[in-house]
Amino acid sequence: MKTFDIAPFSLPNCPSGEIWFEESRDIREVVVQFENTVPRSLGVRYLQDKWPCTRHEERHDTENPAAFGWVETDDWFNGKWRQAKVLRQVKGKTATLRFKGLLAEGIEGTPADYDVEFRRTMALQLAVPHATQVRKMAVHTTSAPTSRLLRVELDAGSRTRGKALKFSGYNARIAAVGSPRGVSVFGPSEVKLGTGKKRSLLLRVQHMVPAHRYCGDAGLVEFHLDHDTFTLSLEALDEQGPLWYAEEGIFVAMADDPTPFEEYRRRNATRRTINQRVAARPEHSYARAYLGQPRPHAVAYSLGCKHSPQRFWLEPNGDLVLHKDNLTRLAHPGRSAAQFLNKGNARFFFGLEGWTCTARFTAPPPVPVYHLTFRQRALHLAQEVLSVPLVRSILDGELGFDDPTVALLRFTFHNLGEAPVEAGLWVRYSGDSRRSYHFLHIDPGQTDHLVPKSPMDPLGLNGTRITSLYENRSVLRCVCETAMAVLAECEGVKLIKTLQPGERCGALLKIPYLAPNSEAEMESLSRLDFEKCREEVSRFWRLENRKGSQLRSPVPQLDTLHAGHLSHVEITDFAMPDAPDLINTSAGTSTYGNFSNESCMVVQELDQRGFHDDCRRRLDLWVRYQGTAPQPGNFSDFDGMYYGAGGFEQGHYNQHHGCVLWCLAEHFLLTRDREWFGNVADSVIAGADWIFRQRRRTMGELPHSRGWEHGFLPAGSLEDVTEFHYWLSTNCLTWRGADRAAQALDVYGHPEARRLRQEADAYGLDLIRGFETMRQHAPLVKLRDGRWVPQYPSRLYCRGRDVGWIRQVIEGAAYLLISGLYGSRSRQASWILDDYQDNLYLTPPYGYVLREPELDIFNRGGFSIQPCLLAGLMPHLERDEPEIYLWMFFNAFAAVYREEISGMIEHPMPELGFSTSVTFKTSDEANAVMWMRYMILYWNDRLLHFGRAIPRAWFAQDTPIELIGLCTRFGKVGVQYGAARADKKITARLELGALRDSPQVLVRFRHPDKAAIRAVRVDGKPWSRFSGEDVDITGLGGSVVVDATY
Repeated sequence: MKTFDIAPFSLPNCPSGEIWFEESRDIREVVVQFENTVPRSLGVRYLQDKWPCTRHEERHDTENPAAFGWVETDDWFNGKWRQAKVLRQVKGKTATLRFKGLLAEGIEGTPADYDVEFRRTMALQLAVPHATQVRKMAVHTTSAPTSRLLRVELDAGSRTRGKALKFSGYNARIAAVGSPRGVSVFGPSEVKLGTGKKRSLLLRVQHMVPAHRYCGDAGLVEFHLDHDTFTLSLEALDEQGPLWYAEEGIFVAMADDPTPFEEYRRRNATRRTINQRVAARPEHSYARAYLGQPRPHAVAYSLGCKHSPQRFWLEPNGDLVLHKDNLTRLAHPGRSAAQFLNKGNARFFFGLEGWTCTARFTAPPPVPVYHLTFRQRALHLAQEVLSVPLVRSILDGELGFDDPTVALLRFTFHNLGEAPVEAGLWVRYSGDSRRSYHFLHIDPGQTDHLVPKSPMDPLGLNGTRITSLYENRSVLRCVCETAMAVLAECEGVKLIKTLQPGERCGALLKIPYLAPNSEAEMESLSRLDFEKCREEVSRFWRLENRKGSQLRSPVPQLDTLHAGHLSHVEITDFAMPDAPDLINTSAGTSTYGNFSNESCMVVQELDQRGFHDDCRRRLDLWVRYQGTAPQPGNFSDFDGMYYGAGGFEQGHYNQHHGCVLWCLAEHFLLTRDREWFGNVADSVIAGADWIFRQRRRTMGELPHSRGWEHGFLPAGSLEDVTEFHYWLSTNCLTWRGADRAAQALDVYGHPEARRLRQEADAYGLDLIRGFETMRQHAPLVKLRDGRWVPQYPSRLYCRGRDVGWIRQVIEGAAYLLISGLYGSRSRQASWILDDYQDNLYLTPPYGYVLREPELDIFNRGGFSIQPCLLAGLMPHLERDEPEIYLWMFFNAFAAVYREEISGMIEHPMPELGFSTSVTFKTSDEANAVMWMRYMILYWNDRLLHFGRAIPRAWFAQDTPIELIGLCTRFGKVGVQYGAARADKKITARLELGALRDSPQVLVRFRHPDKAAIRAVRVDGKPWSRFSGEDVDITGLGGSVVVDATY
């Protein structure tokens, strides 16, 4: 077999003379047979887009999987036809078109040494006078043909069901079925199953050896049973086989592999999946996770005032950055943008990166005051930073968009030596700089200390005022109050003083975000007193935090994030300049705009915390701008789509719409605010109708389609990777939004509720049909216990793994469970969750590189490359697997939590320990805060479960476990656990209020030694309704005390 023709595996319903494939192929030649003579005018075009500028096989996918996640791919909808340079060979009625070297086509961006004689494409188009004269086309790729003989054993572990078994191939041909035993051959690719005890056969398959892993040529063999279909990959069988599909009792090996099934099962008898191994180990903890991961690099901190866009970015070396686009990013910026008198971002440079930094820490959260300490030989320097309003006290409440703010930086020098020393602070300024980038890479625009090389503005000195020129105008940059000598020299200002042993000196810099435009503002600046401002800042943020839910645990890092997160969010997000009743929600401080999907995570956390008015202001913004901004995709319109945010919207994420729709419905179900929901119900219905209207576009016959997308949303962008496909996560989250909207309308009693319920249910059924079709056509994957299980690809027409971790992991099959489309206890859930743990989280190119995999699994496993974005741990909690849940939570938390800022980064890049320059990553923080709460209090639509996953070790400590004032679907509740070890008793004090919707209420007691409960008392009276570790108090309300004795 010299060639292998892939044309039989092309898509149906293509125009004459065209051939389309499900994936990109490296095609080297096209062989065309004509009905009559070969026309003189004959050529071929190919669909071209990202390739050849993007070449997956050269992108070090397993060496740097984090960066590889963003690699671009092609799709059916965004390429353009390009005429190919070919060599033409004619023999009778057949013409062979062989591609010439690529450089002859002059495609911009093609490397000079990439003169390949193939074209990577998803479609070909013959350039012929009459396409109807084409009798047949054959397409050959760069992959070499081959054939293999497979040995198939039935009844492996369990009886194989059914009366017949058929075989087919994709990128493979079934050449013969032979050596039947207990079965009878019926045609070239089918056997009838007999009734004997031992049934087996041989299967000859012709296929290709893929030239590389992304060429799309992997051979697949499909097994069609009476009741289901599954697929195996010949490449995976060769590398990882034999294959055992326990669900159907089928064992497959290469014929030259003599391993029988029973030997394979014995060999794997002691092997376990990651989930099984974790469940059998001692319960995980924050300490184990933290000490088992690399020590992280220092990161920046952000300061500001509630709902003000003027956020100060404090670098780890003490430099201060003022971002211009904090003010200018909106479609209609406020008037304050005109007062930011800099060409770009402003940065104050203090040169402390040359000192030894001895400490970086926050004031006790929720207070956003930051401390840095440095040492240079015997000289000690402390830097303390906070932010306040310029013209009024922070205690006066929320600021408007344009209200000016100030950063106060206090520097204190202390001579700890035995001899005099000169204390000096060098102040320089650039009006066209940027933040530092902290992840691992070589940046010629930064020094070795990661300080950007920026053009410096010469500074002038006028008394206490430090100024620079902007467009020939003197602008105040800061006020410097100090007893040190202040000198203007070398484009900067230097503060110096000689300190005797034990002596101290200091300086206070008052840095306005906006250039003061009146003498009154100058006077306000001079009157700011650091001590008074710090006291007021502390009081304001503590009072703000006390308005919502409170958490206390034996792990201070958890308590710190819970307390600090609210401050981070209120500093990050701003009230709109033209509509202060609306709040724009960001996913990352001074970094990201309104990524609606992640902003909904922030809103959900705030709702649970009890900040309902704040959430309404955020939700109403999406309602206000509904339909004003488009998303990339094959949509007919955007009337009703949620995405617009007044110009602050960001991200080509088709899932944005479904997430906002879900969030609107969830807010009503949590608060039961009928007045508010009545005002937005029409908007919610319009949002749902947009979904139903768009999915009808895929219900008819589509070009180059197998019809698998029937009832899905039209193909569109996923997220950071923007190619158009029928994405699993987009459709799951969109269905979840429609489903929740129908539920909310039903609870409200809206007349449209029934229609939306019917539409949402029909959508869900279409999705399940499509996803099950893809499951059948995607190859089984091997688990670490030796079993092979089905996988659900991240999009339709993807027969297996997708490219990179973004597509495959954080937008992958987990959303079938997170969305609720599939139940968390279903067999599909078991396949998905085991596949994630065994093959994705821990395996490049889908997970971080582990240097010592067996040593690193337990402290670095269980999370995606953006550790606190994907809620992949939630199905485990829903399955009541607290050991796995805690392992995943603590590892993910430790990977992105930074103790020195009491907050979280986005994701370590390129590996654990390094950080992207995104702090605070408020959406990831919001997830982590909710996940820690769910340990103590979990609920779903029918259940309220206290203590579901509290770590057992916490009950062996003296610190109370407390979560109070948490808003759930059933009302506001709280709990405090305390252990009296001497009395062998654990007590739970609950505040239930008047629960609505009659949930089942359970209280769990996870004894540190797994001791069995001996007796229970509720409010001092004996109680018999308990089983295992759970006490059932369904029907009770108000204050309840539950005592469990052992």
